[in-house]
Amino acid sequence: MSSVSHYCQKCLSANPLGQEFCARCSTRLMIIVEPLGARYDAADLTASSEEDLLERISALENRLERLTEKVERALDPPDSPAKAE
Repeated sequence: MSSVSHYCQKCLSANPLGQEFCARCSTRLMIIVEPLGARYDAADLTASSEEDLLERISALENRLERLTEKVERALDPPDSPAKAE
């Protein structure tokens, strides 16, 4: 049985839940799963949590842009006949 994983926003490799940095590219992972008791309190909301949210939004925007480009390329008709491989 495989362990549950989350994926790096940069290289998309699977990482164990709760890991802070990607094992493949060392990027700081945006979503770190922790037990409910270890999560923030409402009083702990600071500028750093706002920066963290902005990082997550930026990563999502970048991923959405890449996916949009892939879909557009997939929907564009080829300019020339496909080459036999």
